Amino acid sequence: MCPASGPTRSSPEGHYRELSPQLAAKLRQMWSARGHDLDRIWGDCVPRLPGFARLPDTPRAPDSRAHDQLCLFDQALIWVIALRTAATKARNLPGLQQSPDQFAALAALTARLGETLAALRLLVLNGLPVPALQLARSVSEDVDMALALLLRPRLAQQFMACTTADEASEFWRRHIAGGRAFRAVAEKLYEVGLDHSDRSEYGRWRREVLTLLGSAVHSSPLGQAAGQPVAPWHENAALRECLGFVTHRLQEFCAWSHVLDTGLEADLARIASDPSGRGTGDSEARLLQFAARSKEIILDQMRWMLADREEPERLLAGHWH
Repeated sequence: MCPASGPTRSSPEGHYRELSPQLAAKLRQMWSARGHDLDRIWGDCVPRLPGFARLPDTPRAPDSRAHDQLCLFDQALIWVIALRTAATKARNLPGLQQSPDQFAALAALTARLGETLAALRLLVLNGLPVPALQLARSVSEDVDMALALLLRPRLAQQFMACTTADEASEFWRRHIAGGRAFRAVAEKLYEVGLDHSDRSEYGRWRREVLTLLGSAVHSSPLGQAAGQPVAPWHENAALRECLGFVTHRLQEFCAWSHVLDTGLEADLARIASDPSGRGTGDSEARLLQFAARSKEIILDQMRWMLADREEPERLLAGHWH
């Protein structure tokens, strides 16, 4: 996700031109307080995404929410890229709490997740709600799967043992499909005092959103007629809520992987401080440090979004009738 060369770096404020001053200031404060260079790490990742381009000029929006949402999505995407970098680095590092299979599985899943997120970003910015919503469902499933693999070493071993498409499909059917992975995660969350069961308010919200996303995956007459104009991304409620849902799921990925007793937090610190990585390139070293010391940044952004979260049934407003 972060090739050695790419477009000239610019600042986040220069890219998200309508970014609210409050969010811009909070980002810089949180990053600086944890010793991270926002401009460098953002430049290492976001401008180097496939298809990255300057955001189109639009009439000034009545508020900054669209650019704020995109900025927070990109922040979560940076965390995924950093996590993939750390998981890849961990493969030959002894003394970690997560098993080699768990880190190999995490590296594979975050690589896939990074590509999916880059594609979803392009779809949103180009005004394509249906495929964007389809990818949003895929992202949600991958987050559940990654968390389940972090919790269950044996499951990660079985995942890495898949060598054919049939075996991978069977693994998915037995362990992931139908909400199986999320239920495994929800059980562990309940042990630390978070009720995310099917009967909880969160469970109902999640079920409603995934049902709506399923409507985008399976063909039906509910969508807009072919050729009907679609509002640009910053005015399109479906696209913005799609972006918001995916961002929230990535923030949950970060939060829950640290809250649950997986040993990941200590492992990330160990990977970032490993002496054998001193010859690592500057970009990779920055990402390893970010993976190890970004939890508070992502959690703060999660609180920011939750304070402004709209009702889940509005997820597809502006697209489904």
